[in-house]
Amino acid sequence: MNIQEAKTEIARTLRAYAKRNADGSFRIPPEKQRPLLLIGPPGIGKTAIMRQIAEEQGCGLVAYSMTHHTRQSAIGLPFISQKEYGGRTYAVTEYTMSEIVASIYDYMAETGHTSGILFLDEVNCVSETLTPVMLQLLQNKTFGNVPLPEGWVIVAAGNPPEYNKSVRPLDMVTLDRVKHMEVGADLAVWMEYARAHGVHPAVRSYLSVYPDHFYNITDTDGGQLFVTARGWEDLSMMLYSYEEDGVTVTPAWFLQYLQHDEIARSFGLYYDLFRHFTEEAGAAAAANGGPDGADRTQDGADRARDGVGSLARLLLASPEKLRRRTSTECLAIAAMLYHPIATAAADTAEMQARLKRRKELAAMLPDSAKAGDARADEETRAFFEQKRRSAAIKTEHDVMKLPESVREEAALARLEDDLAAWRKLPEAERGDPAAYESALIENEERQLAERSAAVSADVGDAYRVLEHCPEGRSALLYFTNDLAHSEEISAVLERYPQESYERYAKEIG
Repeated sequence: MNIQEAKTEIARTLRAYAKRNADGSFRIPPEKQRPLLLIGPPGIGKTAIMRQIAEEQGCGLVAYSMTHHTRQSAIGLPFISQKEYGGRTYAVTEYTMSEIVASIYDYMAETGHTSGILFLDEVNCVSETLTPVMLQLLQNKTFGNVPLPEGWVIVAAGNPPEYNKSVRPLDMVTLDRVKHMEVGADLAVWMEYARAHGVHPAVRSYLSVYPDHFYNITDTDGGQLFVTARGWEDLSMMLYSYEEDGVTVTPAWFLQYLQHDEIARSFGLYYDLFRHFTEEAGAAAAANGGPDGADRTQDGADRARDGVGSLARLLLASPEKLRRRTSTECLAIAAMLYHPIATAAADTAEMQARLKRRKELAAMLPDSAKAGDARADEETRAFFEQKRRSAAIKTEHDVMKLPESVREEAALARLEDDLAAWRKLPEAERGDPAAYESALIENEERQLAERSAAVSADVGDAYRVLEHCPEGRSALLYFTNDLAHSEEISAVLERYPQESYERYAKEIG
């Protein structure tokens, strides 16, 4: 199965294990709740999906890499206690609580989560002395003589022996007591993740051309050459940072993340091509007062639109050059065109979400604030304090995620600023504060509509560019697929349709 299928299956299993009967007992008794065991190559996202599952299921997560543990830290340290047997007192060796089990109790006290996932990575790569402890855990859900707290599920992960020489095979007795899942690398699934998490467009477009370079392990006389999903994502983040700082990377630099000579060289050449188009777009934008020119007062959506418009205008000004582009070059152009469209659409979606919340908060204001009477200041201050306190509590307990918390504060701050501006107006001009706020919101809604229409227009310009490329068929489909998988862009195109997008979207189903 692929990593997305594994994520779905783990989430289903957690829900099944959490079900209870009418008397409060578990539908599946704890002793029958098998630990989950994921076996798959390194770097495909096993740890990442654990974080996603915990967040989506609203449960806790405690993670350990077992290769960092000794037998003592796993089962606890020995100490001598006195016990009486048959009327005589004896010195007996006992063990303190396992560091791992203790960390679960500490986590519950700190977060309030009473159930969750204990994720143990590299379970089949532990030392020889720790192997029996791991088998005991997988078979009996105990570390030493201390069981896991009720409601906590073990998810263990390991690598196949061909990827790690330290792997120790698990015996049949152990495998018969776990829910065993084999996970493989899947580019299509990873591309969904890459689009959602903003992986560098050069990486995504390159892997569309060379899918066999996504996850590649080659054995040579000098050792293993390898490229993993983790390597591509880490490379992407560093590329973004270097580009912001104006750092130029050398061909050898890519080997730091892509530890396969041929693939690193191939991507280096492709990235040079990608940067060439980036610089062309930057030069055109500067000439038009865009993101690199004199006008630096625009927000993110405006700058992103200028980037698309500048590149599209630059390319369409020389259609004969477009007709000479190779399919690989056309794909690079498609990625260049998509990225700022996605940025502008995301900015537009965030603006819409903040505006919606601002309208909701404005409707909740105390009646005194809406009427502007003498009690307004005190009651309004109490209203904002209560909303901020509520958001802080929800954020602390993971009920409200960080992006939503930031959005809440932005909406509250804007509403406060609006009320402060209304109070500063001459009394004869004030009117109703609710009407004043409503007029401001209507104005922003018009701006939002204009921005959305501009994003849609950029999509149309991008299609006109790509349709000029005689070798650009794959680029058109790549571009359309990316548009279709972006919720923010799809929302814009639903309100402001583009005929070219609808036509190509039918082809990819």
